[in-house]
Amino acid sequence: MRFVTMVVVGIGLGSGVLAQAGGQEQGAWTEARSLRELPAGIQALLGVGLGLAGIADRDGDFNETDAIDDITPRRRFVLGIVNGGTALVALEQGGRVYSVRAIEFKQAGTTWDAVRCVPLDTVPRRSTELVGALAGKHAGSCGGVGIRTDDADAAPTVAAPVLPVRVRQRPGA
Repeated sequence: MRFVTMVVVGIGLGSGVLAQAGGQEQGAWTEARSLRELPAGIQALLGVGLGLAGIADRDGDFNETDAIDDITPRRRFVLGIVNGGTALVALEQGGRVYSVRAIEFKQAGTTWDAVRCVPLDTVPRRSTELVGALAGKHAGSCGGVGIRTDDADAAPTVAAPVLPVRVRQRPGA
């Protein structure tokens, strides 16, 4: 299993998606390239292990169309980054209209919640692309993307510009 650690370089107080998401300007973000590398609470919210009602892992088979398919889920994990009580996750959603979303999760005590969702134009393949894709995007509730949450009526927010990010391999990886 290969892990990547991200080093965040701050520009100014309170600026950037990582500062907004994590409440901090500097810190190590760990890239998750599999659902099992995400915290258990996020796995539960995404529906890991629920079969058709759940989510496929990265590069796994999923139904990206609106055709009836009784063997594959309609969602697929793409990529995630985690730093303590904050995580950013990208996933693909199949159906009548195929879409890609970034979801920000926050931990409060022992509970994780999806706090905002952002539509993406392309599938991010690296953590820096995931972070960059969130820059300046309008964020809204996570209703309708298969996340088990109670924020379906949450008011949309706007993301701040993104911080520059360097990704480096963990020692010994």
